[in-house]
Amino acid sequence: MSKLAVLLAILAFVVVGCGGGDEGAEQATGQETTATGQVPFDQAFIDAMVPHHREAIEMARAANSRGLTQPDLQKIANDIIASQQRAIDQMLDWREQWFGSRTPGPVLPDVLGVPESELGMEHGNADEVAGAVDVDQKFAEMMIPHHDGAIAMAEAAKERAQHEEVKDLAEAIIEAQEREIGIMEEHASGEHHG
Repeated sequence: MSKLAVLLAILAFVVVGCGGGDEGAEQATGQETTATGQVPFDQAFIDAMVPHHREAIEMARAANSRGLTQPDLQKIANDIIASQQRAIDQMLDWREQWFGSRTPGPVLPDVLGVPESELGMEHGNADEVAGAVDVDQKFAEMMIPHHDGAIAMAEAAKERAQHEEVKDLAEAIIEAQEREIGIMEEHASGEHHG
């Protein structure tokens, strides 16, 4: 019984410590442990993929506004804007249904099992696309690693997601974004083929 009492006391301390104490450093460490230990994979996936998709939409809108010249890149930009907004709306619905809130939390690479450096979220922004000399090439160069990050998260979701809906979305992300990367690679290298 004494081991159980000690365990319960430790658990109570951890729960209270993570809940909002005044201990700055201890609280931060406790929250990180709580975040990586208690956030379900599907919630972490949604919390990472929603802002990831939002970044892609912003880059695609900037590229469209700036004037993409290649019809295949125009199609990709329009597809990103439409399909990724639909996916965001769906993921936020799932988040509310499964986890009680539509507001994404922080991105948690540890829960996803994908290193932060491979998430593709540090590869530029809409301002870089809008200010590019060659908007076609810049859009392609920035979107390829961004798509690679989405694919990495989706591959993890295929293996680890708790809900079939998330696994199905992951499959769709992989399929669409691998196809788009194949098209964009020509433009990123500057080899425009009509």
